[in-house]
Amino acid sequence: MHIAIYNMLAVIGLILLSPFLLVKIIISPKYRGRIFLKLSFGLEKLIRQLPDNKKRLWVHALSVGEVLSAQPLVRKIRFAYPDFAIIFSASTKTGEELCREVMADEIDLFVPFPLDLYSVTQKFINCIRPDLFILIETDFWPNFLHILDKQKIPAILVNGRISQSSFKRYQRFRFIFVPVFKIFKFISMQTVADADKMIQLGVDPDKIKALGNLKYDAVLPETVGWELEQRPTSFYRKQFGISPEKIVWIAGSTHSGEEVAILAAYKRLSLLFPDLFLVVAPRKVERGRQIKEVAESFGLTVRQRTAPFQDEEFPGAPLLILDTMGELSRMYSFCDIAFIGGSLVPDGGHNPLEPAAFGKPILFGPYMDDFTEIASDLLEKNAAIVCHDEDDIFYNIKHLLTDLTLRKEMGDHAQSLVLQHRGVSMRHLEIIDFIINAERSLP
Repeated sequence: MHIAIYNMLAVIGLILLSPFLLVKIIISPKYRGRIFLKLSFGLEKLIRQLPDNKKRLWVHALSVGEVLSAQPLVRKIRFAYPDFAIIFSASTKTGEELCREVMADEIDLFVPFPLDLYSVTQKFINCIRPDLFILIETDFWPNFLHILDKQKIPAILVNGRISQSSFKRYQRFRFIFVPVFKIFKFISMQTVADADKMIQLGVDPDKIKALGNLKYDAVLPETVGWELEQRPTSFYRKQFGISPEKIVWIAGSTHSGEEVAILAAYKRLSLLFPDLFLVVAPRKVERGRQIKEVAESFGLTVRQRTAPFQDEEFPGAPLLILDTMGELSRMYSFCDIAFIGGSLVPDGGHNPLEPAAFGKPILFGPYMDDFTEIASDLLEKNAAIVCHDEDDIFYNIKHLLTDLTLRKEMGDHAQSLVLQHRGVSMRHLEIIDFIINAERSLP
């Protein structure tokens, strides 16, 4: 009954939204290119790339964050099951682009996720014919999971999480969501609290386990455990034009509305600590010039990474705007203090595990909704500090700059936390292995 109600609501919604969707298809070439395949047009030609004689494992992630969570697990699946064909889908364009970039060697076929219309979803499943479906974190689509269940294709949820707002929504529409959750053969949640919410919704406790957060395995697994003095700090600093005596504070993945507080705090701190070097790395690199103008309005001397040293007005400026892609991780490896952007404004924050893996003391704002568990873990371990505004940033960084022991202790606690949580993907792989072997043993 729940699926009938869901489809009735879906048809009504599609009718109401059809004018908007039609306009978007007309004006957006990128959307137009994906929407036809999401409606299954051209799907058969795409599926022909898959060999018929291999078992098929379909992994799905919503967007960028979930793709990053999936990466270490997919690598382990590929190593454990070299004879399987792995299909990967993402709901968003950015998620699809990222998975093509970071998992090209592990994935046999990338597909967009179908629109959850019954006939479209059924065609996708019939064409792909997965032997196992793995959903990463969230993105529950009733028709899709209902058809998997109807065709007796096992589905598991890994790295599941339920925010308080999602929990209220699931409770309000429990007649739709609870039957969907019960379809999963196994449900792995990030925390015990997440698992308890599933149980409160009425899902069988025997199929639910809290296995930890896959994001711990997704962050620089090859660098975790390095001794700090073994890192090529002086070499990297020279590349960025930062002299050895500087104390480097990096504000990573900042969003609009955050830089003013960060730059104002830095100006005050630079008067007390002339060796303090600030790096601002905006989430959107095209905002580099805009941030430079804000910095100059504070009377700060600043340069952009994209400007060659010889062409820069102030090559020795103690403030660098990292308006390039792919260099933030390197900066985290040799900074002294890290601030996580997207958290002073309500944008959900960004992953703090990268500087944590390098053993750095971490600061972030109050809006870490997308990384609630990780932020809580860091705070509980005294590895991070919450800052609400310019004054908080100023006083907390001032404290860290005057207390080298505290800086080291916080960094050690942060790195210890990452080491402690390594192996989450292996625990998930054991469950996947159990289900695959159980399916093989069926007559």
